[in-house]
Amino acid sequence: MKLPRLFHNFGLENPDLIEFLDVAFTLLVISAISWLLYVIAKKYLPRLIRRIAGASRSHWSTWLIDRQFFKRLAGLFVPIILRTGLSAASWHYMWIIDRIIDIWIVVAAGLLVTSLMNGINRVYEHIASVKDKPVKIITQVITVVIWCAIVLIIVSIITHERLTVLLGGMTAFAAVLMLVFKDPILGFVAGIQLSSNNMVRLGDWIVVPDGNADGNVTEIGLTTVKIQNWDQTITTIPTYNLVSQPFTNWRGMEESGGRRIKRSINIDISSIRYLTEQDLATLKASELLNGYITRKLAELERYNAERASHLDKRRLTNIGTFREYLNQWLETNEDLNQEMTHMVRQLQPGPTGLPLEIYCFSARQSWIPYENVQANIFDHVYAVMPLFGLRAFEYAGTVVSEE
Repeated sequence: MKLPRLFHNFGLENPDLIEFLDVAFTLLVISAISWLLYVIAKKYLPRLIRRIAGASRSHWSTWLIDRQFFKRLAGLFVPIILRTGLSAASWHYMWIIDRIIDIWIVVAAGLLVTSLMNGINRVYEHIASVKDKPVKIITQVITVVIWCAIVLIIVSIITHERLTVLLGGMTAFAAVLMLVFKDPILGFVAGIQLSSNNMVRLGDWIVVPDGNADGNVTEIGLTTVKIQNWDQTITTIPTYNLVSQPFTNWRGMEESGGRRIKRSINIDISSIRYLTEQDLATLKASELLNGYITRKLAELERYNAERASHLDKRRLTNIGTFREYLNQWLETNEDLNQEMTHMVRQLQPGPTGLPLEIYCFSARQSWIPYENVQANIFDHVYAVMPLFGLRAFEYAGTVVSEE
């Protein structure tokens, strides 16, 4: 687009000035056209894609639009049109403009690919079969590789050297690059291990003692993992730490259908005794104990018939009957998973009495319902203990007299 006659009519005779004005005028016209196409593409291209996606009942376009994919796609048109329009322009400084536009194209293409990777990540987050996989690590690795390539291409454009020459010279800086990209490399390797071994998924409840993290995994990235703790704080730990350090994943508990209850009550040893006839009559009225007491009394009667000494005879104790009662009561508790282990057992006695441990699995796994089930069990345990003549161990209080 040369207009030398027009500039001659204005009295311009300097060839260099006429050439510069010719390039400037061409650049101005092409820039106006590029800006107009950019505005049109930015405004109408998403609408067109929405209509196409709406007809096919797909939402992938919406997820891409949220990541400014089409805005950056329209932004790529501007330098391409400028480069095409100025290809025929002749000016001895034109190589500077050409290199600037080439760099612009490369950067715009990189931003477009980055938006595409973010959009792909959002798409995978909405696919049920893979939404819990660390797909973001893969997209971030691709993004890092692309931007490394973009940096090399920009250096090649500025220095006017071939990429093969630059790549050959980079071998000397391999150690430095390994140091600079240590965290991304370790994170990429850790991400592959986490995914292949199914160690962590998005939404898993994990506990990382070294990182003071206890909550749900909200994001698995290339270099960091975000965990939302139960107090709503966010803990960020390096991805590689989940491979190099121990942590607890509660997913197995959630998938098992039960959450463990393992708590003891300390029985005052001085309250343990044999059951009297009156105790037996009272406890036998219980549907849970009637069959047990009747069966045990018959068994003990046959055993004791052959024993003359009271020391050799066997009798029912309140602690043993209480333990049997709790076992029967747990088996009828609808809040427990009856397909999983449940028992009441004695632990090693100590200075605080005889620990009687209840071991079972709650069928309700959510935090608040689980705590309610556990509290209801021990509410009942403490309330029913006196009926067996048992007392919970308590330290004797010190009474301070006021003078």
